[in-house]
Amino acid sequence: MNRYLTPLIGLLMQAVIVNAQSTLSLNALNPSVGSVAAAAPQKTKAAESPVYVKLYGLYGLLTPGVQIRYSESLSQTGIAFPFKTTNKGLGAGPRAGVGIGLIVSDFINIGLDADILFGAPVNITNSYDDGTYTYTNASTITLKVLSVIPNITFKALSRPSYYIYNRLGLVGGVVLDYKTVDNAISQSTNGTSSTYNVTSNYTDNSLALGYQAALGIQFRLSEAIRGFAEVVGYNQSFKPKRLEVTNANVINGKPVSSVVVTEYKNEGNIVNSTTSQPNQALSFNVAMNSIGVGAGLVFRF
Repeated sequence: MNRYLTPLIGLLMQAVIVNAQSTLSLNALNPSVGSVAAAAPQKTKAAESPVYVKLYGLYGLLTPGVQIRYSESLSQTGIAFPFKTTNKGLGAGPRAGVGIGLIVSDFINIGLDADILFGAPVNITNSYDDGTYTYTNASTITLKVLSVIPNITFKALSRPSYYIYNRLGLVGGVVLDYKTVDNAISQSTNGTSSTYNVTSNYTDNSLALGYQAALGIQFRLSEAIRGFAEVVGYNQSFKPKRLEVTNANVINGKPVSSVVVTEYKNEGNIVNSTTSQPNQALSFNVAMNSIGVGAGLVFRF
């Protein structure tokens, strides 16, 4: 047995020595090969941050559930009463906002947005003509609200280049401006006329509370930037607490001005005061709903 093993071991040792000599010769001719491989290991790409920020804008097109307002006119015959409802209410118009979010999983994001409703003015015109005098009034209602929206996003369909999602959020808003400006003129057939300029400014209001729902698509624009488009619904409401009415009228050529303050209460006595104390009136609710379209950019770092 040993007489067969001894020659076999000798052959194996010879093969190992020859292979080692070949490797040494190759490294001697190319000394950079081994050192480069050892000095430059392959880098692993860093994972994307789960935090993102976004900028967006949207426009409220429809205002379901808000108070219906209309323009009307009354002729001297008393037979025809033309009227026309407005095509939008409070809550319509442009919004702009920013947000920050966290990607929790492949299917859920959580975020916090803040936006401003700049609003679209609601214009109403009323006129009256009884043959003795005419009266025309143009009324403009404006509303501006700053809202904070904690929200959660559910990814319904996710692909490497895009995903479809729906988002739900709670909305808490601060009313920055809510007022009505009336400009009216009254003229009689005897030549006398009067003008009325009345500003009804709701200087104190409750929080505008409600919810938000959206359906949209987000798509990749570059390594760090995404774009998105969505349909968004807002449902908010608030209660005025204090109204200041400023009258700057000219009646038959004589200027007449006044300021009337009214406070709205959930309970108490309805008071129309002629003294310095504020009037009291029953509290009421103001709805500012909207359904609109929006778009924006998402930045991941």
